[in-house]
Amino acid sequence: MRTRIALLCATFCGQLYAAAPPGPSGEGDLATWLLPQLERETGIRVYGVIDAGYSRNDTSKTSERDGGLTNLPVAGYADEKFELAFVNLFIEKVLNAPYLTRITPLPGPQPTDYSLGFNLGLLYGRDGQFSRTVGWDEHWGVNEPGATDADYSRRNRQKYYSFPDLFGTAYLPVGTGISVMAGIFGPGIGYEIPPNIRLARNAFATKTYAFVSEPATVSGVVLGSRLFSGSSGVLGAELGVVQGWNNLRDNNDQQSLLGAVRWRTNDMQTWVDYEFILGDEQNKDFSDVQAPTARLISPDGQFKQQHSLNAWHAFDERWSAGAEVVYGKQDGDGKSSTIDIVTGPGFDGAHWWGANTSISYKYQDDLTFSVRAEHFNDPQGFAIFPVSLAHGSFNSLTVGLRYEASRNLSIRPELRYDRFNGRETDHPFGNGRDRDQTTATVEALLYF
Repeated sequence: MRTRIALLCATFCGQLYAAAPPGPSGEGDLATWLLPQLERETGIRVYGVIDAGYSRNDTSKTSERDGGLTNLPVAGYADEKFELAFVNLFIEKVLNAPYLTRITPLPGPQPTDYSLGFNLGLLYGRDGQFSRTVGWDEHWGVNEPGATDADYSRRNRQKYYSFPDLFGTAYLPVGTGISVMAGIFGPGIGYEIPPNIRLARNAFATKTYAFVSEPATVSGVVLGSRLFSGSSGVLGAELGVVQGWNNLRDNNDQQSLLGAVRWRTNDMQTWVDYEFILGDEQNKDFSDVQAPTARLISPDGQFKQQHSLNAWHAFDERWSAGAEVVYGKQDGDGKSSTIDIVTGPGFDGAHWWGANTSISYKYQDDLTFSVRAEHFNDPQGFAIFPVSLAHGSFNSLTVGLRYEASRNLSIRPELRYDRFNGRETDHPFGNGRDRDQTTATVEALLYF
């Protein structure tokens, strides 16, 4: 069990992608101090992270910075000045299985015993605004009035409670072994995926536009299995049925398919993932408009798809790199009854694509330097709504470092430049004034 958990961390987080902490990680220190026997006797692990930082850009006005979201469409740290991004608490029991759904197939012998697990992830902070699920935590009373009044939320920098992970898992030693996940969870689509655990493969405080274009949560059932394990590596696949994007109460009577194919080398120093979500994503009438989760209203199905091909490789103990290509499409039949809440009747479709890559160099055990470049093309201004409605392409370059100050504290400063090219009337930065922006952010991650 301990070996599999170690392999899980190595793969899911990309242990060479970020600097290794000087000594064991501090995640779980508080629970170990309070309940020293819990993990050893039950296999249940309790740990958490506090993500907070300070950010400024060169486009917003002084009067605007008291409100929130002035860095948009740059995501991850959308507010200027101090932001409590989140306090995230996790309670989990990891499966003893050759395939960990949403994450990875694992090398090694196949377990012959059944296994049960679960994961609870609770979040509080500004990021809770974007990690809520329709029909679940979107309109909890503690999230009002901002959950209903977006402008109030922005002006007052309202913090939100969300519960983005609430699922059970099981391993069935049938055939090559079947792993089952059921509940509410992050879909695991894309190169950058939350949460910011200690060894997460997210090297920067801010996120890519590709990250914004992908679903934050789903609810349903997903099955995964390791299909092959040999000298060339391990191959696994997963497939599930979910209630659409960020949704527990889908209102169009059609579910979506979620799936992935994942390959790893046996030493876990190279991986390649292809992930997708497919299904109708429209509000079927005006009685239950789930905006901004679904931007279309139509009595007919309007098919939406998102695909991500991403990979990571450690060249040696110092150098590593990751990359992603994304493609998405929202169908539209052009009928007058198919209404875009932004552009009106007659929506006839949208598509988007992007590519991003990052390179990291571990200068010493507690210090890693990284650079990331991205191109994201959204010609109809559809993919990253409501973050932006700009029609065109975004290009960004981010440089930063990660310093492991202690087993419980990481510091990540970064400098990011974004430029937009597209429709002449669109100025996505500076509250509608500018077409480029430089953003400086210093993030602190406190693990407990």
